[in-house]
Amino acid sequence: MTRLSFSSIIFFLFILEACTKTVDSNTIDNSNSPSIFPMQTGNSWIYQDSIFDASGKAVLSYTDSAFISDQTIASNGYTFHAFNDSLGWFGAASYVAVDGYNASLFVLDSLNAVSPYLFFTMSAPDPAASEADALYSFATTFNVNGFSCYKNLEQVKDENGNIIYANVYYVSPGIGVVRIEEYSPNPDSKVLYLDYSQTLKSYNFK
Repeated sequence: MTRLSFSSIIFFLFILEACTKTVDSNTIDNSNSPSIFPMQTGNSWIYQDSIFDASGKAVLSYTDSAFISDQTIASNGYTFHAFNDSLGWFGAASYVAVDGYNASLFVLDSLNAVSPYLFFTMSAPDPAASEADALYSFATTFNVNGFSCYKNLEQVKDENGNIIYANVYYVSPGIGVVRIEEYSPNPDSKVLYLDYSQTLKSYNFK
């Protein structure tokens, strides 16, 4: 997550440590569908990353390449595959895994991470008002840059129930992560604005 300022990184890490995303335990059986994240060694993706200011102006845009290496690690009952996304959202030391239902995507930030976190799921309920950090999955698909995607919304709330941070994730089964949108509070109005996006441009599967 090299795109963020140091203070933003500290804030995000604090949120990850302090909050736990919740998900409906009645996971759908999606096992016969294409993998929501193809993990063959050598698979690669090219993204366009953009950083915006509070007025909506793009202040930085760059190409970001990501790939699956041959390194794996077992954690929490899943086999995680190394996913190098050095200039993008996931960073250079992340590991990814798909659950047995092919419905949820988990991420380890590094080998030193205590446990994985839920990045995306096909069956998350509408977040309850009391939940500090939760995902919501949409039943319909969305066309994003020519890809048919499922969408997740993550909302982070403060102790008063105010939404202080949000992310939107788009995943296309058989392709992987197509787009990530990060929303942060405007320093003046506190209204959330799009401050970062990562959008798939092309991919190459082995």
